[in-house]
Formats: sequence, structure tokens, C-alpha cells
Amino acid sequence: MAGELGQQTVELGSVVRRAAEESYLALRELVEKSQAESDWKGAYGGRQRSDSEKKIDLLKFIARTRQRMLRLHVLAKWCQQVPLVQYCQQLGSTLSSHETCFTQTADSLFFMHEGLQQARAPTFDVPSALEVMLTGSYQRLPRCIEDIGSQNKLSPDEEKHALQKLDTSVRYKVLVNPRPKEVSSISVTDGIAVFRVDGEFKVLLTLGYRGNLDLWRILHMELLVGEKNGPIKLGEIRRFALGDDIERRMAVSENPFSVLYAILHEFSISLAMDTIIRQANVLRHGRWKEAISSERISDSTAGQTGNAAVMQLGQDGEFDSSGFRLPVLKLNYWLDGKNSGPAESDLSPFIKIEAGQDMQIKCQHSSFILDPLTDKEANLSLDLSCIDVEKLILKAIACNRHTRLLDIQRQLCKNVQISQSPKDVILKRDIGVAKCFKQTSWARL
Repeated sequence: MAGELGQQTVELGSVVRRAAEESYLALRELVEKSQAESDWKGAYGGRQRSDSEKKIDLLKFIARTRQRMLRLHVLAKWCQQVPLVQYCQQLGSTLSSHETCFTQTADSLFFMHEGLQQARAPTFDVPSALEVMLTGSYQRLPRCIEDIGSQNKLSPDEEKHALQKLDTSVRYKVLVNPRPKEVSSISVTDGIAVFRVDGEFKVLLTLGYRGNLDLWRILHMELLVGEKNGPIKLGEIRRFALGDDIERRMAVSENPFSVLYAILHEFSISLAMDTIIRQANVLRHGRWKEAISSERISDSTAGQTGNAAVMQLGQDGEFDSSGFRLPVLKLNYWLDGKNSGPAESDLSPFIKIEAGQDMQIKCQHSSFILDPLTDKEANLSLDLSCIDVEKLILKAIACNRHTRLLDIQRQLCKNVQISQSPKDVILKRDIGVAKCFKQTSWARL
């Protein structure tokens, strides 16, 4: 009957049946009690209730039964109106949901009104813009605007004074903000700070990002990573996107110079590694064919370590380099052109080029070699401003050749006489010479 209301209900017939049974039982109990009193008095002479008391009990029973039947009557009348009650309840629920929606709408409109004050678009003068675009002139421009525009221009003295104040502010910000130790130099001239890292990048900075004189703004960005034909050129769109991301990241950081260095340093190292791999591939397919081989052996773990800071910074901006990996290049040389298989590559000397833990490109030789100019351990390195992989290979070959010749010289000095076949050159050591390291000649290797 009212199951849709979600309450525990019983049928109306069950209620009427239960009320009739209880009334019948109550009347029967009253009659039996009266008969029992009569029997008890006749047998034992006990006290019997008076007629007034019996009438009072009967009147109480009638009142209870009358009240119960009246409730049943009211309930039966109400059951005839159950669909109307349910409909009213549905209307009440609907009105309550409408009230909630209206309240939420009012709150949303209030906050939207606050946001529209800042998000509103300017009123563009489209007809005037079309006139200028089509005719190249604007006929309705007042003549007095020319005089007003000339008045807004600063005089030389005012311009000089403004540059001095800007220069002072920039110098102060440069002094109070810590800078990475890898930065080569920072100079300030006419309110422009030049942020330079040799072999990687140069950035021109000033204050006034989005009108805030406490935030840094990038005026120009130049990469110093290059080859023989000059530095690598960065596209205008790519440079603008990178500079905009750096500006936003610097604006929310407490150490803006570290943010600037972290992003541009990784970017420069990545470009340098790409350039190195490309030059190695060109040499391998060019005149160094069958003499060298190149292989990307793994992903540099230093790239993951170096990216930790940038990955943390990515929470404040859109730029995220969590998937950034630096390749590791292995260059084998002195290969036999006829037998240049994997086994030959494993036995030949090689140079390993990778980014170290400090995110600097390092070149390691497979064996210990000496520099012929200093007779000390050779330091193989690349100048990022002029990357030349061929020059690196030639230096490694010269150092390795010098080291092997010294080993041969040392072995020759340990023997009094070395003789091979009759057709070969015979090398002899003069017993009278005490030191032969600098006088021993070498024959066929």
C-alpha cells in the first residue's frame, strides 16, 4: 500500500482483524472474570464485586474499543488518499532538489562574476583595424594624438635616470639570489643581466615579468653548443616556448637562477649528445668506414639523477622531464676492415662518452693511455662550443699509439739482444749505454 515510502507496512485487513480479535478477547476476559467471581462466592463465601464496579469495567472496555474502532475508521479514510499523499511527497522532494540547485547556481554565479572581472576580453575596434589593414591609413585619427605621443616619450635625462634605477634593482636581485657554481659569469649593463655558462648557453635577463619588478624576464636566449660551422641554432617558436616556460618556473621559485641553469643545462647536454651521436654516425658511414664502430650501449643513469631536481620543479609548472634519458655512446676504433664483427669490436679499444653524475659530458678510454705531450695520463674531453668527434678519435689514437710504443720500448730495454728471422731487422742494445729509453729505435710492429 505504501511500499514506495520505504517504511515497514502491514495490510489494512490485518490491522482490522487484529483489532477485532483483541476486542473480543478483552470482552471474553471480562465475562469470564465476572462468572468466576460468582462461582467463588457461592463455594467459599468470598467477596464479590458490586454492580457499579462491573459497570465501570464494562464502560472502560467500551471506551477502549470505541477509540480503537475510531482509529481504524480514520485509517481507512486515510488509505483512500494514499496516491495523493505520495504525489505530495514527490512534489516536496522535487522542490527540495530545486532549492538545492538554485542555491548552487547562485553560488556559482557569484564566483563566476568575480572571475569574469579578470577574464573579460577587451573591446576591439574592428572597423578601424579593417580600415588600417585594407587602406594602410586611418582617416579618423586626431592630429592632437601626435603631440600627446611625443609627450609620453622620456627625455634623455629621464631615460638615463630610469636606466640607472633599473640597473641598481637588477644588481641587487643578482646579489641576493644565489647562483650555481657552474655559472661562468654574470654581468649587468644598463639594467640587463647577462647569465653565461661557457660552452652551453647565454641568457639576457631583466626585471618586469608580467609587470612585476620583482620577477625575472628573459630578453634573449642563445645556445653556445656548436660544431665547426658554428653554434646550433634554436628555432624561434621553440626558443619562445622554452623561454616562456622558464619565466613561469622562475616566477614561482625561491631560487630562480638554479631553475634557469637546471633546465638550460640539461637542454644543452641533450643537444650535445645528439650532436656527438650524429657526427659518429657520419664518420662511421664516411671515410672512417670499417675503421670505427659506434654503439648506444645503455641509458645513462646520470640522466635520472640529474633530472631529480627538474622533476621536483615540474610540480609548479607544465614542463616535466621525468622521462628524460641521456644516451651513452661507445666508439670502437682500430678495427680490421675484413673482420669487423662483434668479436672484433669487443677486443678493440674504445671511447665511452656519457654524462656523469654531475651532468657533464665525460670521455673515458677503455685502457690507460699517456699523452705524448705531457707523458701523463691522457685527458680526453670535448669542447661543447666546437664538438669534433673526429678530433677526439685522432687524439685517442695518438695517445694509445704513444703508450704502446713506450711499452715496446720498455720490453726492448729489458733484453740484451732480440733476433727474429734472418730477413727481419735485428735490434741490439749497446751495453755501454746506461739508459736507452730515449735512444732505442723500433722496427716493424
